[in-house]
Amino acid sequence: MTAFVDITEHQLREAEARMSKHIAENPVATSASFNPVDGRVAIELSNGALFAIPARIIQGLENASDTDLIAIEITASGTGLYFPAVDADILVAPLLAGVLGSRSFMARRLGKQGGASRSESKAAAARANGARGGRPRKVTVKSEQRGESAALAKK
Repeated sequence: MTAFVDITEHQLREAEARMSKHIAENPVATSASFNPVDGRVAIELSNGALFAIPARIIQGLENASDTDLIAIEITASGTGLYFPAVDADILVAPLLAGVLGSRSFMARRLGKQGGASRSESKAAAARANGARGGRPRKVTVKSEQRGESAALAKK
């Protein structure tokens, strides 16, 4: 059972002042909506800024349908968003810093982008590697001591 603690008017005013200061220094979400036309989640902050981000680049929302993203709940403190249709909780502050998910999620996204890059230097390196015969082939060699096969890369 939860125990309730009596607080004085003075303590309540002090707590409200601390919260006001915190909100002034650390903007929190005051409203959020999904726009199916451009696929973005728009978040309005307590400092008046409006922030929009493509919904499907956020971990937990990447496979959500437009109808799944319509309902958005803001946490009581304004620090997070909840998408009940896909049961996804998203913190606002990391989104503002460009963090779209966990470390492994972000690493996969960055790796995918790096592998898909099409720079002139990458193309030149691929041509040079192809001119040398491409990737080294694996060669099976019999071990003289045991008579076992071992796969070695030809250098």
